[in-house]
Amino acid sequence: MHIFADQIKSISLSNMNLRIELSQRAAENETREVGTLIIPVNQANNFANALTGGLKQLEERIKSQVEQKNSNPDASDTDPAVN
Repeated sequence: MHIFADQIKSISLSNMNLRIELSQRAAENETREVGTLIIPVNQANNFANALTGGLKQLEERIKSQVEQKNSNPDASDTDPAVN
């Protein structure tokens, strides 16, 4: 299942589960709820660390790709590792 969210509406704790309500920006500055991410509270730190680590790795790959492109302007714009 794929959910597109560009905002976190709220974060709460209920029955030892972290509930992160996700939303999207809609027309005319309104928001639309799209789902709730539920994580057991004892796994929340591991989840956040994994997400942070993955985003850092992605940032490093993008920086490397940009640096490589700047040093070799004829290089291809596609990198299968980033997709």
